Amino acid sequence: MRLTRPFKITFAAITLVVLAAAAIIWLLGRTPFVRDKVAGWVTDATGLPATVAAVSIGLLRGPSFELRGLAIAQPPGFGAKPLIEVGSARITAPWSSLWGDPVAHSLTIDAPVLRPAVAADGSDNWTGMIERLTAGEDEETAPAWTVGRLEVREGAVEYEDAASGTRLRLTAITIGAADVSPAADFPLDLKVAGVSGTNTFLFACEGRGLADPDGGRFAATGLNLRGWAGGEPLPLAGVELLGKIKAVTFDSVAGVAAIDGGRFNLAGIPGEFAGSMHLGEPDETLLVFRTESFAPRAPAIAFGTPLPPTADEKAFGNFQISVEGHMKAGMLHLDPIEGRLDETAFSGLFVPDARLIRVTADRIEVDRYLAPDQKRGRDKKATLEAAIAQLAELDIDAKIRIVEARVAGARLRDTVIRVERTDAGSQ
Repeated sequence: MRLTRPFKITFAAITLVVLAAAAIIWLLGRTPFVRDKVAGWVTDATGLPATVAAVSIGLLRGPSFELRGLAIAQPPGFGAKPLIEVGSARITAPWSSLWGDPVAHSLTIDAPVLRPAVAADGSDNWTGMIERLTAGEDEETAPAWTVGRLEVREGAVEYEDAASGTRLRLTAITIGAADVSPAADFPLDLKVAGVSGTNTFLFACEGRGLADPDGGRFAATGLNLRGWAGGEPLPLAGVELLGKIKAVTFDSVAGVAAIDGGRFNLAGIPGEFAGSMHLGEPDETLLVFRTESFAPRAPAIAFGTPLPPTADEKAFGNFQISVEGHMKAGMLHLDPIEGRLDETAFSGLFVPDARLIRVTADRIEVDRYLAPDQKRGRDKKATLEAAIAQLAELDIDAKIRIVEARVAGARLRDTVIRVERTDAGSQ
């Protein structure tokens, strides 16, 4: 019995010390000193001014750390809104992580907002930060970290390109992953909503992910895709997307991102796609897009741009196209384009930003594509003028060469149709 009282006193003293230490740590985490210290670390790491609204440190059921109200400012010349904002980020871990390999039970990031931007002179607001974050990395092997559950909730991306006038907002970004560790694949679930101009879209995919920061390898494989888009000029019901992707990869060492084995069905248009992009050499971008044969009238209605009625009801009955895309001087060039419309095989190129089209077709019967109420008969000049007038309504710079055209009962060889942009007139 003599040992009982000293033991109780010792146990009580240890408990008080532990509770006092926990209280001190808990209180220190809420002081301006700790907030400023954490903000200073972020500033040193990114090279951009950072602020933190609150920091919390917990010890119940294992150590935890929560950061709230993180804001990383823009580089000079990119506006007042922060480049990065995080509503809160919380990490929980077992006690063993304090003296062993870094292991986290969970990492939860709420309401992150990214605002990447490109200025009118082509400079961007993220390259300097990334270069600073990756500079001076030693080549020692990183510890084998693990995150049991990773969640990103209610994220957003607001992209603006002053050089091209492009604006894109992605919202409600949700990412879920389990058992995340370097160089090992894990289940991945992604959901995102977005707004671009008058269009709204929803997108979701699920598959397997891989992150290997030491090797600079990142990948998502076996992806199943689902999507929807609406807004003008799409109809009220919008259009739906279903698809699969074999692999999406990014090699941070080489700076190359790639998509392999993509298949889709968009508003009844079946096809496949692939591509690659070199971040340091935009002109090495390659996009490959091919559709299977499909009847274009129904998809055109789904996209809110119905094809015009034609003298031949079977016109626009079948369409297939294959496209390769490249970047040249900052503009997307779709070259070559090859395909078939009904019995007409064609090839050419298209520059969307310039609305430039160059097409060569082997043969076409022009009469069948005219409006039903347009006069058909012996006047081939009037028939050709009617066809050109329909093209001119599209406001394009087009040069179309037809090896053999059947017009108003006559055959014309090596016919060239030239249509200029609206502001330059048409002929």
